[in-house]
Amino acid sequence: MNNKLEFQTGPHDDREIREHADPITAILARLHDDPAIADMVALRQSRPDLRDAAVKAEAHRNAYGWSISQDSVGALECIALLTIAGAHAMIVAIFPVGNLDDVDAKVAMQPNREWLQSWQGSGDYVRGRIAQAAFHPGQLAVPPQPDVSERESALYPWPVSGFDLEAEVASLPNRQIYTPEQLPVLAAFAAEGIDMKAVLAKARDYFAAADRLFVEALRPSPAMHRTRLAAEGALIAAYLSCGQIAVWPARRGTGDRDAKLAVQELINGRARTADPLHMQAAIRHGFTFTGTVSRGASHLFVEAQLGEWAGNV
Repeated sequence: MNNKLEFQTGPHDDREIREHADPITAILARLHDDPAIADMVALRQSRPDLRDAAVKAEAHRNAYGWSISQDSVGALECIALLTIAGAHAMIVAIFPVGNLDDVDAKVAMQPNREWLQSWQGSGDYVRGRIAQAAFHPGQLAVPPQPDVSERESALYPWPVSGFDLEAEVASLPNRQIYTPEQLPVLAAFAAEGIDMKAVLAKARDYFAAADRLFVEALRPSPAMHRTRLAAEGALIAAYLSCGQIAVWPARRGTGDRDAKLAVQELINGRARTADPLHMQAAIRHGFTFTGTVSRGASHLFVEAQLGEWAGNV
């Protein structure tokens, strides 16, 4: 795999750093304020590199783990790193699989069986099961892995190796990811946050559009396949928007906490629909990213005390 995670060698402009740090907004930007059917179809047919997103998620999470022990890295920078990790994880979890590379990316993000067995009976076990559900590849068909004949097998590494997420992250040249000059931009990025109220409103609109389009797609017509694609695109947009709210910390003095609680209520309501379970689990998993780290800057952020989740995941 050609890793696309760019480790910055020098300061770039703030806009470039923010685009790099806010991948969900970069994806949803194509929908504009009043997306057309064609925009939703294009989103559904887009093929984000889920392997690359998995590497970025894990690399930023590792960078966060390293940064919290560094005196030169402040709490806001740490929060930004974990938020970016969460955003990339949401992309891996929410987008449907289209090929074996996508399956590899999702499976690589799942906790392994040994980890789950060692934490049985604890809260970590429950969180691990939710993560396992969030990164489930789903029921979509994917092409079979090509067979290697006995005559050709000598040309291939043996045993045949797949996508090794840990090895990909370990091969990266620098765990700091950002230069010291860029850390203040990350801090401002974390402190500024996102307009969760506006994102929540868009999520509701996308869900409403998806529900309407799924009904329309059941009516026989020459456009029914395209309508189905648009419905799935709207559903992806809705869950990406909810995932964005889930992974961002709630700023004090804003409506962020209320938006997070509203997202939980919204996703609990979707439990009564035919939405894929991995999408619903992705949002629950997303809330685990900044729930505790925001305590490191409690003067700026408040922890959202969530209620009970619907028991379908």
